[in-house]
Amino acid sequence: MNIKLLTPIRANNLENKNHSKNNHYSSTVMPSSQNELKADVVSFSGRIPPAVNTMEDMFRKSYDANLTNLKAIGLKFLDTISVITEKFKSRGVSLPDEKYTSQGIVKSTDSFISKLLRSGEALDKVRTTLFVENPYDFKLIRDILKELELRDYKIRTLPKRINGKKVHVPDFDIRLPGVTEAQTKVLGPELQKCIGKPQKTGYEDIQIRFVDKNAKGKKAQPIELLIVYGKNFVEAKEAESYYSYDIRRMLKNLLHINQVENPPINSPAHRVKNNIGIICDTLSNHISKPLFSNAKNKDYYHEKLEMPVELTKPTIEAITGLLEGIRTKINIHYRNEISRVSSEEFKPELEKLFKASQEYKEREDKTVYIKDILTYKNQLLKNLRTERKDDLEIILQAKRRLAETIDKYGVKDTN
Repeated sequence: MNIKLLTPIRANNLENKNHSKNNHYSSTVMPSSQNELKADVVSFSGRIPPAVNTMEDMFRKSYDANLTNLKAIGLKFLDTISVITEKFKSRGVSLPDEKYTSQGIVKSTDSFISKLLRSGEALDKVRTTLFVENPYDFKLIRDILKELELRDYKIRTLPKRINGKKVHVPDFDIRLPGVTEAQTKVLGPELQKCIGKPQKTGYEDIQIRFVDKNAKGKKAQPIELLIVYGKNFVEAKEAESYYSYDIRRMLKNLLHINQVENPPINSPAHRVKNNIGIICDTLSNHISKPLFSNAKNKDYYHEKLEMPVELTKPTIEAITGLLEGIRTKINIHYRNEISRVSSEEFKPELEKLFKASQEYKEREDKTVYIKDILTYKNQLLKNLRTERKDDLEIILQAKRRLAETIDKYGVKDTN
């Protein structure tokens, strides 16, 4: 059964807590209907509460109102990092250029909303990047952390359950390949085991979130520090985000059809998942990995050896065909679902779904009336049509971005 309980149309999986720790910044425009979350419940009395403001409007207004405070927090941290950077300059520590750091110190409203809607959380409102030529030098990392501690910036802790007990662990993640606890021992027992995994795309960093020990309330804002190899790695990250990551995110995270759990083998939803997997693997292998590998060679190994970052003609034909196949299967999937929900055979299932809804559970009168089922059915059909519209719009965005990727990295026909 692929029909979900009736809830408001989800805004890019707002409820999803398994958010990625990928730190790319996207400018992708959300489908218009996914931004129109008008109310928290659906009324089964036949009356839909009037729209006042969308949830996005409320989030945007709240974030805008806090921007001045966030910028003040960010600039204070940047001043501190600048002093520390100068102290360790001879050990290979530096900052990106002033334009990059000043513009990126606070996440833009559009970027914040995009992250919030797709992940349900957007912690990294204030962030900066530090270049460390050798991030495997954990004595240097330790010294940087000590300097920040002296200036009242401590590593944030997160609640976590280990063996049934609630503990607080450092918000510190070493995402570099080949790191062992023997190497990180110099960081101390709390940080020694904070070894994560580099991403499959080849992206590598050390991610740390700090808080100002003297800050309270809204000023106790987590501040993200990303430690990467250098300028070339940041440039690779920007390119990879636009030409590969955004497309993968659109397909994997934003398409409603891709959220269908355990679709029947060879069903349209199942085939869409297969197509998405192939497209994402192709972009990761041909664009992301070589971009990051080349950047690491320059910044860390100081070598000019480069892997080709390119899409060949057969590869382009394959992924464009798969993307068009997704568009076709979206129409088939929703046509089948709408037909099924509209059928007489689906009526018993409608009643089961309605009884499982929050609206039914909360009301005193447990009698199921014909108008209840009819209202529920109509709203369910409306949701399906809205999701179809969303998905087709997302595919159109993905095709446009893929065209830009092909234009930049596609192997040109010399004939």
